[in-house]
Amino acid sequence: MPTAIPVPDNWRPLFGDWDELRHGYHAGDKDETVRDCVRRLAAVAARPAGEPLLFWTLGALMLTPYVAFGEPGAGVEDEVVDALSAVARGGEDGRACAHDWHPYEADVDELLEHLPATLDVLAAPLEAALDDLLPEDLLPEGYLDELDDEEAEPAKLSGPELLARWQCPDTAPGFALAALDYLGATVR
Repeated sequence: MPTAIPVPDNWRPLFGDWDELRHGYHAGDKDETVRDCVRRLAAVAARPAGEPLLFWTLGALMLTPYVAFGEPGAGVEDEVVDALSAVARGGEDGRACAHDWHPYEADVDELLEHLPATLDVLAAPLEAALDDLLPEDLLPEGYLDELDDEEAEPAKLSGPELLARWQCPDTAPGFALAALDYLGATVR
């Protein structure tokens, strides 16, 4: 049964490890947790559509606070930047997207706090994800509330319209760029 976005079967334990690491209390090997995520990201970035590219990109994004501020071991940041760069370059293929706004344009820190709830929706079977889907299911309510201009596109979008933005092929490259920016890095 297809999910709203492709996710691996074991996504919840992986996500739990990343969230622990982001919050600074992961008991496992921090660098290996990061390397595992970005190796998988690099592998799916080279494959055709239908792979969990957005999932692994969000994982790398969740791990960027540790990479930026947690004193990772030698070479970890380079591996992260290389994998994120490969994904970001995938958004430079000349496709024209009709969307004026994507989720990666939201505040990264707010988005990371809301990501556990968002991933529950995005990993759900597509029919279940669409049932009574509200904008706050996919974006932090604080972000939606802070939009001063009611004409701002995210403020006008319904839940299914926001889901379409999450499913857009430009979303993973956009999140990769946001993660690179968080690290103070550029596409290599």
